[in-house]
Amino acid sequence: MPTWLDALVGMQMGVALVVGCVMAVGWVIARIAGPGLDRKAAELARLQAGAERYGWLPGEDVGGRLAAAGARCFGETGTLRRLLVGEYEGRRIEMAEYLYSSGGKLPTTVVNNLVAIELPVSLPELRVSHDSVVPPSLPPLEPVLETSDTESDAFNQRYFAASLDPRYTSAMLHPRMIEWILAHPHQDFRLVGNLLIAYTDKPWTVPHTLAAVPFLSGMVDRIPPFVLKDFALDRLR
Repeated sequence: MPTWLDALVGMQMGVALVVGCVMAVGWVIARIAGPGLDRKAAELARLQAGAERYGWLPGEDVGGRLAAAGARCFGETGTLRRLLVGEYEGRRIEMAEYLYSSGGKLPTTVVNNLVAIELPVSLPELRVSHDSVVPPSLPPLEPVLETSDTESDAFNQRYFAASLDPRYTSAMLHPRMIEWILAHPHQDFRLVGNLLIAYTDKPWTVPHTLAAVPFLSGMVDRIPPFVLKDFALDRLR
């Protein structure tokens, strides 16, 4: 056999060996991880079932408001999936998964969720989160929210509150509002336009929505009338 042919055959055998090893490792991983992944998928499907029992039905994102709010919550442009709309105590509610790509050499789809309740007016943006606002490294294209403390040490230890105007933050986060927030499990939320949104970095589920909607509605009940009047950006008709 010619030397060049012998080398070619050896190279092909080496490639075949590598491919075979990769396939074998993949098979082993699939055998080990497969059942666990199947169980997680089945559990998620169970937690996402039964939305229609609560009157949550497929709907549309009017004016793209929820998608725009999702971009503000997660700082990434994404898309909505599994969008449902309903009503709670006379207020329109919306919920959906918010998906975006993580980027990088091996981009992955990141799945988050949004649960929103509608206000009668649009108000300035307010962000209440477990993490602080990170100052931009470059000149921002839009105003940056300013973090400010409230009068509650317990609240300040648990959350960072930010808006464009500390006076507005103080008006929204008055003692009764803070008491309501602290009485519930930790939940990041954001007010964008006329939507008050609870958001998490996990897929949407019915149990989380059942907890988030009364929490958000109670917050809306506690917004002072003068805030709805003096800080309103526009009146919705």
